[in-house]
This record gives sequence, structure tokens and C-alpha cells, in this order.
Amino acid sequence: MYHHIVITCGVSLLNKSENVFSMNRDEIMGEIRPWLNAVNIDEEKKRKIDQWIRHAWQFAHEVAQNPNRVSAEYSMMYELRRQGKLAERPTVVLIVTETVGGWIVEAMLTRLLEKDFQANVRIMYVDVDVNNPRRMQETLGEYMKTVADALSCGEPSTTCFAPIGGYKVMTSLGYIVGAFLHYPTAYMHEDGQVLHEIPPVPIHIDEQFVHDHFDLLRKCQKDMVDSASLSYHEKQCILQYPFLFQQEDGLVYLSAFGQFLFEHEKYKHLFATTYFVSKQVANMLQHNHHQSLFVHQQMRELVKKLKHQEGDVAVLYHEKSFKAIDARKVKYHLYKGASNGQTAFRLAYRYDEKEDCLYANYLWLDHNRYEREAERGKGIYEEDSDFVDITKQLAGVGR
Repeated sequence: MYHHIVITCGVSLLNKSENVFSMNRDEIMGEIRPWLNAVNIDEEKKRKIDQWIRHAWQFAHEVAQNPNRVSAEYSMMYELRRQGKLAERPTVVLIVTETVGGWIVEAMLTRLLEKDFQANVRIMYVDVDVNNPRRMQETLGEYMKTVADALSCGEPSTTCFAPIGGYKVMTSLGYIVGAFLHYPTAYMHEDGQVLHEIPPVPIHIDEQFVHDHFDLLRKCQKDMVDSASLSYHEKQCILQYPFLFQQEDGLVYLSAFGQFLFEHEKYKHLFATTYFVSKQVANMLQHNHHQSLFVHQQMRELVKKLKHQEGDVAVLYHEKSFKAIDARKVKYHLYKGASNGQTAFRLAYRYDEKEDCLYANYLWLDHNRYEREAERGKGIYEEDSDFVDITKQLAGVGR
């Protein structure tokens, strides 16, 4: 019996012409179709997307008669229940891309799964950049880490992992993550509606290897390394373990699997960021335990954006949007994170790049309260309290 379901989501709900909610049913909203892979969304696009979702929901009554004509994700849930393998109130983690298509699918599936399967739906976001080889390896490594986090919230024997949507490479890398963590993988062949369950193949990296080659692994994790600068033994290591490294134009860096592997809990004490929180943040986490998965992911997402300098400045330093805030008094920046449909993530933080430490000073999970309090400088001007290390809870190990 499966109590915990982890599914990677694609856009079959939208782009298969025979599906109940296909965009083809409404040519008036056809202009949304070119936006599906877009990351940025302005107010006008949001208005049209919300309008389309309201229109599409008019066809929800057709789902009961055509359960296999909704999406691959819905078909997976329906088949699990039909075979008597689905618990009464399962937790379903949907892994979606931070794109227009991902946001639409998230909204529709959340509503459907809560209504038809009494599911407790959680959302985790991934960003896969397929346009740049280096960034693709990094983002795929981050995707694998997200999958690992989602899986680890459930026991292997009662967890169904279905990497069925998204880019094709996400399915194969998803299976590797599941196998590494000893979770079986489920796959639904949508045309034949046949459920396949694949047991994990043992995957293991000797910890001694990490200690022996730590300097090389750390160098390749931090940046692209000139092959000519490597020693003979380092070059031999790369040749011997090609699945851990990516080579391109005389440069070497960790592959997606290498990125994932050495951010795994086994090696966190060597590679990971340290996370500190104030008493206020610790109390918020304690009283909103059901949101801890989302909060922890958002903290890691913040660090990722700071490390790679890839985030929007207006989002990373949101205090600049408040006219009443005195910039001379600011000790902690404001991060305007994501929303999971129920909760908004807003954080007053400081990041020590040299020590690779994030200090979370004040956390809001309500956007309106955030707007009121942040404008008065709450959490920004002064340290809330002494900080405690939560790296162990957040990442699986302590420093």
C-alpha cells in the first residue's frame, strides 16, 4: 500500500489533444500555448492563465467518465487506486518546473488530486536549463537533489516514485536517484495504461574514494577547471570515473550525477552549506511542521541563487521595493521566495559567502503580514536572537 507518492510532472494535461483539459478545446486561449516553457510571467499573462484555468475547470465533470484522458500523472494515481495499492489519504509530492506550463499543471492537478483521491498535495519546484551544457549539469544535479528530498520523506516500502513527466533525461536521472536511495520506480505507459514497477539496482560509491579525491571533487564542484592544470593522478581519476565528471572544450566539472552524489547526506559535512536560524524561525518551523519540506527547499533555493548569482536582484533584495525602509539600517536582506499555493515564503537573511553560511533571521509564511511588518523594518534592522544550527534537520547532517 502506497502512502507517499512522488511524481515528476510534464504538460500532457495540456498538450495531448484528446485529454479532458487540452488547450485545443479553447482556441480563444491558444495564445498561452507558446508560453508553456516561459519562466517569467507578468500580470497580463497571469490574468490570461487564471482565466484559462477557470474555463478549463468547466470540463472537470468529464474526468469521472474519462479518468485515463486527463494526464499521465492522474492516470498513475487512478491505476494505483484501481489495483488497490493507494492509501486512503496519500501524501502526493508533485515536482514541477518553474515555468508557465508547470504552474498551470500544478494548479489543475492539485485541485484534482485533492478532490478525487483525498490527497495531501505538496509542490516542489525545479529549474532545468537545457540551453547551456554547464548549467544543464548543475540544474539536473539540483533536480536529483530535489527528488532525493521528496523521496526521503517516505519509507521505500510505502513510497511510489513515478518520474513520468518533464524532460526525458529527468526520467532516467530520477531512476538513478531512486536506485541510489533504494526506492523502486513506477512508470505508466500512457497509451496502454499499463503500470510498470522497477526495483532499484544497487548503486554505491566507496566513501574512501571521496576522501582520497576530495580536493579534485571540491574544485570541480565549485567551478569549471582547466584540464591542463590537473595533475597526472587527477586526470587518471577523471578517466577512471567518467560518470562523475563532464568534459567540455578542455574544461572539467562535475556531471549531474556527481553534483547530486556529493551533495548527498553522506558527504554533507564536506560539501554543504551551513544553515543557522533565529528563535523566531525555529518556532515558525516547529508550529508549521507540515510546511517544513517547502521551507527547507526554499532556503536551499535561496543559497543556490546567491551562489550562482542567477536570481533576480529585486527578489533576492526585496527590501529595495519598500520605500519606508531605511537602507542605512539594513543588516538583513529580504528574500521574496515562492508560494506553494497555500503559503508564501518570505525571509530576512544574511549570507556569509566566505564561510558558506546562511543566517535566517525572520520568516514569514503569510504575504500580507510580511508586507505590513517588513515595511516597519521587522527582522531587517536587528538580529532577532542568537542563532542555532539546523543543518542537520535541513540537510540530513551537521557540521
